Amino acid sequence: MKKRCMLLLVLVVCTACGLEKTALKASPDKFHEIRLPISQDCVCSESSVGLKGNSAEYGLYPWMTLAAEQHEDGSVLYLHEWLADARKEEQADTADDLEIEQKARTGARYEFPIVINKKVKHFISYYSTVNSSFTRRSLERAQLYLPEMRRILRQYHIPEELAYMVLIESGFTTHAYSRARACGPWQFISGTGRKYGLKINWWVDERRDPLKSTYAAAKYLHDLYGYFDSWYLAAAAYNAGEGKIMRAIKKHKTQDFWEMSRFRYLKRETKEYIPRLIAAILIAREPEKYGLSNVSYLPPLTFDEVEVHDATDLQVVAWAAGCKFSDLKKLNPELRYWCTPPKVKKYLVKVPSGAGAQCQQKLAGLPPEQRITFRRHKIRSGESLSTIAHRYRTSIRPIKELNNLSGTRIRAGSYLVIPVRAQGSGQVVFSSKIYTAGVRQHRMPQSVIHRPSAYRVRRGDSLWKIAHKYHVSVNNIRKWNSLGRSKLIKPGQVLALSEQRRGRRVVKKRKWVKTASLKSEKQRSSAGKTVKVRRGDTLWKVSRKYGLTVDQLCRWNGLKERSILHPGQVLSLSAQ
Repeated sequence: MKKRCMLLLVLVVCTACGLEKTALKASPDKFHEIRLPISQDCVCSESSVGLKGNSAEYGLYPWMTLAAEQHEDGSVLYLHEWLADARKEEQADTADDLEIEQKARTGARYEFPIVINKKVKHFISYYSTVNSSFTRRSLERAQLYLPEMRRILRQYHIPEELAYMVLIESGFTTHAYSRARACGPWQFISGTGRKYGLKINWWVDERRDPLKSTYAAAKYLHDLYGYFDSWYLAAAAYNAGEGKIMRAIKKHKTQDFWEMSRFRYLKRETKEYIPRLIAAILIAREPEKYGLSNVSYLPPLTFDEVEVHDATDLQVVAWAAGCKFSDLKKLNPELRYWCTPPKVKKYLVKVPSGAGAQCQQKLAGLPPEQRITFRRHKIRSGESLSTIAHRYRTSIRPIKELNNLSGTRIRAGSYLVIPVRAQGSGQVVFSSKIYTAGVRQHRMPQSVIHRPSAYRVRRGDSLWKIAHKYHVSVNNIRKWNSLGRSKLIKPGQVLALSEQRRGRRVVKKRKWVKTASLKSEKQRSSAGKTVKVRRGDTLWKVSRKYGLTVDQLCRWNGLKERSILHPGQVLSLSAQ
């Protein structure tokens, strides 16, 4: 084995150096002094030699780093031999680049213009070495959607290679979400997505649908090409926005993307977008050439579509199609939750290929009340939409939509229809607890937690913990117990947990004392009486003083809960 010691010598060669087989000698411990004949046209300094003029021999190398090697046999590396080897390597790389560009110009392989430069080479190296694991996974997933994506792009006269924009945008993942709130394979922001026909609401986000989002992307790219008449600028505008590219053209007076990239106006992400795209196209076409061999491509996605009317639980659809719930969710990534959107007469759901007819037949024979699970909930005093939604593990918006509520105010004693996800992921069990909006009677589910009328504070308790435990709001606890924003609770303190409990006096002994008798005595003593309102009185203060509830005072005096009392006003303390 040859013993090598690599020593670096930075050397600048100029026009008329007159180098004839100049030897670079080195030893393992130090460099030998090297004297180079420099012509008068050269300007020398301690660290470098300046270049004036052009040299056929050394013009390609204005500066270079040479490695002087010391072998056991004392052989010498000559400068002109090193230059010859370097030229051979560069000519080989140039030949490959010219071959790719020639194929692109003749239209033999590429519809998208291919240019090879340092930036493109950098990202080819990046995607094939540094980030090769991401590239490999992306290429494996790509085959799920690429056949349909290419078909859609051809339909809008878009180069098929632009399908690989998805590789650099999201890696062909449907649930990709960026810091800029862009979503889906094509990374649409909500405004642009809606502009090109994608539905984005609480129930669905069609930016996640690989096919619907491809239609939107094809329309967008078609419009961008119409603006700029350049696929480079169209792709750059997809990243930065058409307004940004238009301003860059006006500012720098050029429509050449590479020339435009020399200036600071465009962000780095946009400047790198086209080199990344070209690198992705080249690697995706010939992964073996760039070291990505044996890529395990997934088979193209195939499916049937069935028509689903109104809101239908995906557990029910999976049962009808004879597939797993998780498989159905993968086929329909645009569905954000566990059911299809309500108030939609016909929604197309993708099911595994071959299961469409069976699924459609089973769904057609299914009664409407068995398509989705609803619970009819009677609103209790002190409850809000937020606490009800939390109890049933849903959110406020679907409750408002299903009950036609414009605001968030609800009345105790009225009923709400609550969408509830079916339990389990296997067979769907239809029970008597499944209801629709038209059902009048309902028995409350056993899972509802019983809430006491009062609670004794323990060490470590907070208002939030108590509210969360008993499904009430912190504001209601403050209201029922006259607690200010800054007032703290203490261990042993008794808190009212309902409107009816507010104002009761609790005797603090070791055991709880029933207070119903205290209230009844006050009510009997105030029966048939009236009271004159004083300055500072409120409905809550008056009701607390006489052992009544705010609801009773309002009902007996024709008032509302938010009514303001005026000094001198007479209130009845009993039903007339």
